[in-house]
Amino acid sequence: MKTLLIGNGYWGSIVQSKLITQTDLLYVANSKDNIDDILNKFDVDYVFVCTPTDTHYDIVKKCLNHHKNVFCEKPFTGDFDKAKELYEISEKNNVNIFVDNIFLYRYEFINIQNTIFSNIKFIWNKYENIFNENLLNRLLYHDLYLLLNLSNNGWNIKSCNIFDDRLTLSLINNDLTSEFNYNRSCKDKKEKILILDNHIIDFSEPLNDPLSEIINNLQNNKINLEVNKNITLNTIKLLNKIQNECLLHTSRHIK
Repeated sequence: MKTLLIGNGYWGSIVQSKLITQTDLLYVANSKDNIDDILNKFDVDYVFVCTPTDTHYDIVKKCLNHHKNVFCEKPFTGDFDKAKELYEISEKNNVNIFVDNIFLYRYEFINIQNTIFSNIKFIWNKYENIFNENLLNRLLYHDLYLLLNLSNNGWNIKSCNIFDDRLTLSLINNDLTSEFNYNRSCKDKKEKILILDNHIIDFSEPLNDPLSEIINNLQNNKINLEVNKNITLNTIKLLNKIQNECLLHTSRHIK
């Protein structure tokens, strides 16, 4: 598979290392390059977009209009309507979009997909020395697509509090409840835990290499892109709902 990578920051460099070993990586660009010129120059099977979230819409749109298949880092865009538009363009131009909802491909999650639960808790404790990326997009997005993969879409907000480095959120869906508790200023530990009732699933260290498996499955057409599309759109829609409601009830600026 011939590939092009746009974005070589922290996650982009990790993706780059996989593309070098698993594909024919023809070029690495960044979001400030002339993307149209690069897309005209290289004939590739997939463009991997690993730039900041606020650049995804414009870059992915250019790729689709150049009839390129796209692998896009999460979250696809920060806006449901823009995400829906990009999928419509992809269908019109007969090209594919895959959004890297990577935790769905972790063995830890695959092993518990059929679990029945009444309460679910997501806990993040980690340290980041920069806080310029939206906390909702960086951490909450992951857990929302896990939640929607375990349940239906009928989630409503019970309470929400967001500060610079902390988030607490409670959602309700008929008899189901979901709680989120994040602290990204923990210097002494790094952990991601999912609790289904009393069953603890530790996501802190992956049991497999989901990124390599995703790239391999894209090459062999073994990924259900329609399922990926539906979970992506539903996640962005719920995230936008949370963003709008939390902004109304949070006095401090969301970061």
